[in-house]
Amino acid sequence: MRVTNVGGSLTSALALTLLAWAVRFFRAAAQSKHAAHSSDSNSSKPLGRYFASLSPAALRMLVETDPVPHLVLDVRSEEEVQQSPLPEELQSAVHLPEAELGSALASWPERLSTKPAPTKDVLLVFVADKAEAMQAAAASAAAKRFEHILVLEGGLTAFSKAAHAQVDLNFINRDALAVLLGLAGPLSRRVPVRVLDIRRHDERALYGSIPGTLHVPASQLPSALQMSSDQFQQTYHFPKPSAEDCVVMQCRTNRRAAWAAQLAKDAGLQCCLVYRQGVYGWRLQPAIKAYKSYEKGDPPPEPEAFQMEAINVGAAREELAHLGLASPL
Repeated sequence: MRVTNVGGSLTSALALTLLAWAVRFFRAAAQSKHAAHSSDSNSSKPLGRYFASLSPAALRMLVETDPVPHLVLDVRSEEEVQQSPLPEELQSAVHLPEAELGSALASWPERLSTKPAPTKDVLLVFVADKAEAMQAAAASAAAKRFEHILVLEGGLTAFSKAAHAQVDLNFINRDALAVLLGLAGPLSRRVPVRVLDIRRHDERALYGSIPGTLHVPASQLPSALQMSSDQFQQTYHFPKPSAEDCVVMQCRTNRRAAWAAQLAKDAGLQCCLVYRQGVYGWRLQPAIKAYKSYEKGDPPPEPEAFQMEAINVGAAREELAHLGLASPL
C-alpha cells in the first residue's frame, strides 16, 4: 500500500526537501566564496602611486609647520567621531566617513563648499581608529586618480599616545655644504653623504639646482623612503640612502627639509642634516637663482638679484669636522 499525504506521496515530499537543502547549501557556499573574493580584492586594490604610512610625529609636524599642501581626512563613522573626538592638533581635519569618500571626492563643491577641492598634487592623509577604514579610504581615493595618499601609522590611538617631541634638527650651513659637495676642492669624507633636493620639479627647472644634489620631491618622500632598494633605484635612478649614509635635506629655505628630516628618522636613517639657508641663501653661483615661495599652479615669481659671495673654506672645514663628516684640519 502506498502512503500519501495531502500534497502527494511522502517520497516526493522528501525528495523536494532534500533538493531545497542542497540548493541552500550551494548558494551559501557560493556567497561565502564571493565574500572572501571581494575581501581579497579590497585588500589588494591600488592605494596610489605614492602611498605610504605616516608616523604620529610626522603627521603632527605636517599640520603644525605646513611644509607641503595637504588635507587631513577623518574617515570614521559619525558614531565613532561622537564617541572619540579628534585630538586638538587635528581639529582642522575634514570629516568624511569612509563609505561616503568616493562620492565626495567626485562631487566636492556640492558636498563641502567651505573647503577647496583637493587637487591631485595635494597629500591626502587619512586618519581613523582602524587600519581597515584608512586602507579602504586610500583605495577609494586611488580610484579617483589621487596618487599622494598617506595613512596614519597606528591610527588615532597611536597619535594620542605619542609624545609631542619632534626630531632634534641638526643643521649644516651653506659653506660647509659647498665644501662637502666638492665645490672648493677635494675633501676626504668620513661617511657617504647624499644631498636630497626635495623641491618640486618646476622649482628645479626654473631656478636651477645645486650641483651634486639628487632629487626626490617632498610629496613623494614618505613613499620613497619606504620603497625597497630596487624599487627606489628604478624610480629615482640613484641608490636609496642606507642607514650608514649621512643625508642632507635641502629645499628653498628649510621648512620642507625639516619635515623631511623627521621622515628620514622614521625610516631609520641615523644621520640626517637640514641645509639651513636653502637655495634662497646659496648665492655662490649665478645659475642658482633666489626666489620667493609660490605654490604649484601660481605664476612663478621673478628671480631676485643678489651679490655673489665667496666660500669661507676654513669655517666650512671646521663645521664639517664638528659634524663628524670630515677629518679635522
